[in-house]
Amino acid sequence: MKTSYLLLPFLLLIIGCGPAASDKPTETFNSASENGLAAGTITFEATTPKNDIYRFLYEPASDDKKFIKKNNGKVEIKAREGNKRAFKGDFANGQTYTFVIERAPGNYFFKQHTVLNGLGSMGHVNFSKEYAVPFEIKKGQITYLGELSYNDLSEPGSPRIVVYGRYDRDIAELKKKYPGIDWNLATDKTVKSGNNGGGIVDFR
Repeated sequence: MKTSYLLLPFLLLIIGCGPAASDKPTETFNSASENGLAAGTITFEATTPKNDIYRFLYEPASDDKKFIKKNNGKVEIKAREGNKRAFKGDFANGQTYTFVIERAPGNYFFKQHTVLNGLGSMGHVNFSKEYAVPFEIKKGQITYLGELSYNDLSEPGSPRIVVYGRYDRDIAELKKKYPGIDWNLATDKTVKSGNNGGGIVDFR
């Protein structure tokens, strides 16, 4: 983590630069779709959240500014319930969250993550260094990109995110959450390499 900002400026940034399309996929998806899907999971190694909100930002690998603005986005995980921090994921004692990204066909990458610590006017956001976990979205197809295992307590010099392949496990859970999606269209494309951001990301 390298930079902290007050909450208000960050919210203004999100409002001004947020994606035009929702990160929530359609309830149904098949090979006739003009878009494609990327899917995977995010697992938190710690049992208790260190922060209140986690955002994993992605965007197209493109020079077309309009395409980037229309198709960038984030996977957001809120780790506070009432006055207490808690993980409420889809399985693994709430520590693993499934995600599905529906976007126009093209090459994309997770570029950065942010964490929000504290709520209200005294909250602040930490931005990670930039990295690249690349993935491709194909028309009418589903790309499984892997599990992003996130370690809130990693020591300096150690990876904060490790990418693992958990295809069978994760597809089974995704089928439960999104039964209207044709998961026979899924292909295991677990990310094996990319820009590790100076050691922030490790590919297994």
